[in-house]
Amino acid sequence: MSIPYFDAHCDTLTAVLERGGSLSRNSFHVDCERLRMYGPSAQVFAVWGGRYEEKAALLRSAAREEWGLRLCRSAAEVVEANADGLTAALLSVEGAEQLDCSPSRLREARERDGLVMVNLCWNRDNELCGSAMDGQGGLSERGRAFVGAAQDCGVAVDLSHASERAFWDVVGISQKPVIASHSDSAALCGDYPRNLTDEQFTALARTGGGAGINLCPDFLGLGRDISACCAHIEHFLSLGGERAVFIGADFDGIDELPGGIGGVQDMGRLYEELLRRGFREELVRDIFYNNLLDILGRTE
Repeated sequence: MSIPYFDAHCDTLTAVLERGGSLSRNSFHVDCERLRMYGPSAQVFAVWGGRYEEKAALLRSAAREEWGLRLCRSAAEVVEANADGLTAALLSVEGAEQLDCSPSRLREARERDGLVMVNLCWNRDNELCGSAMDGQGGLSERGRAFVGAAQDCGVAVDLSHASERAFWDVVGISQKPVIASHSDSAALCGDYPRNLTDEQFTALARTGGGAGINLCPDFLGLGRDISACCAHIEHFLSLGGERAVFIGADFDGIDELPGGIGGVQDMGRLYEELLRRGFREELVRDIFYNNLLDILGRTE
C-alpha cells in the first residue's frame, strides 16, 4: 500500500545545523531517506531559533545535492515534484522575529527562498502579536501590516504560537485562509495553551484553512499514543473538518514522541490505525496529503 505524506512542520533544519548530521540521513526524527518511504511525499521544514540565512541555505543546498529532493514554493510545484517521483521540500519560519518582523524581509524570503509559511511569533511576544505562551496580547498595528504583506505575496499566515486574542484579530482581517500548522484540540487536552478551541478550529475550517495534528504528547494528553492522535483527528472531523485536518507533527521540535511512533518512518502506523477504525481510505489520504496541499494552494 502506497501511503502519501505531507507534513506541515518539522524542526530538522535546526537539529542538523546545531547537532550535526545531514538532511539526507540522520539519527533525528526526519531525513530524506525516510521521507522517500512515502509516495507522494512532501515536508515543510521550519526555521526556528535564529540563524535564518544559514538554515534556508542548508535547505537550498540539500535540494540541489540530495537525489530525490526538490525545493518547492507552491502547491503546483509540489504536485510537479511528486509527479517526477521526488520528495517536495518547502520552507517556513517559526517566529517572524527571525525576519525582524519586516515585510520587506518577508518578501525577500518569499522571492529568494520560496518561503511558504510564517508563524507570527514563537513562545514569546514580539512586535507583531502576543504569544499563547507569553503575554496573550492581540495583533499590533505592525502585525496587521505584516499579515497583509504575507497574504499579498502568497505566504501562509500560521497561528500555531499566537495568542487566542491575536488569532481572532488575524481571522478578522484576513483576505486568505490561515492555518495552525501544529496544534491540537483544547477540548481533549486543555492544559496546553497552544491547542485550539472548537471555535478556533471551526473558524479555520470555515474560511478554507485548517490545523495540523501535533505529535507532542503534552499536546495530545489522553494516552499520549497513536490512539490519542486518532482522538484529536476524530474530534476535529466532528467539527466539520474533513478538508481542514492535516499532519503537523513537529518532529525534531519535541523531546518526546507518542507511544508507537519513533520518527517519520512510523507515520504509516497512524495511517493504518485510522483505516482500522473504519475511516474511508480517501479521507485518510486527504488528512495525510491532499488537505494541506489544497489549503496551501488557497493561501498563495
